[in-house]
Amino acid sequence: MSIRKIATSAEQLQAQSAQMKGQLKKKNDKPFKNFLRKIGNIFIPMIPAWTDLFIL
Repeated sequence: MSIRKIATSAEQLQAQSAQMKGQLKKKNDKPFKNFLRKIGNIFIPMIPAWTDLFIL
């Protein structure tokens, strides 16, 4: 009996977690944040190369 209760509560927690993630993702889906994320995805990987260049 208690195993079933634990499984049910775990499923409920998983559903609640998915709902909260969706709300947070919706809250953070702003045009300016998306623009900064795209720019960051381009330039952040270049930082180690620039660092090596300046050391030389």
